[in-house]
Amino acid sequence: MAVPQKVSEYMDFAPPADVIEDHGGIRLILDVPGAAADSLSVNVESGELELSADTGMKRCDKTIRYKRSFQISDQMDVENIKAKLENGVLELTLPKHEHAKVHKVKIEA
Repeated sequence: MAVPQKVSEYMDFAPPADVIEDHGGIRLILDVPGAAADSLSVNVESGELELSADTGMKRCDKTIRYKRSFQISDQMDVENIKAKLENGVLELTLPKHEHAKVHKVKIEA
């Protein structure tokens, strides 16, 4: 007798992202329509930032779930990452450690 295969109840999507870097750090801007703040999860482990979020939206009788990961440098201050969700757009701010920021050197003449 054949054992029925378990069908996934989720449909995973990698949300589109903009990555903006400046002297102070990196901003990640991701489109996550349908995701609520309490369904979002952002974790950093071993140099990898992982994002996941469940939504209440369905497609082909499966719940849409967002999953995306990014490799991040050890120059990032992971203890001070900030996240803000507004109108289906998640903005993550990853500051650099102070020693990794650009420092201007004054030249005496």
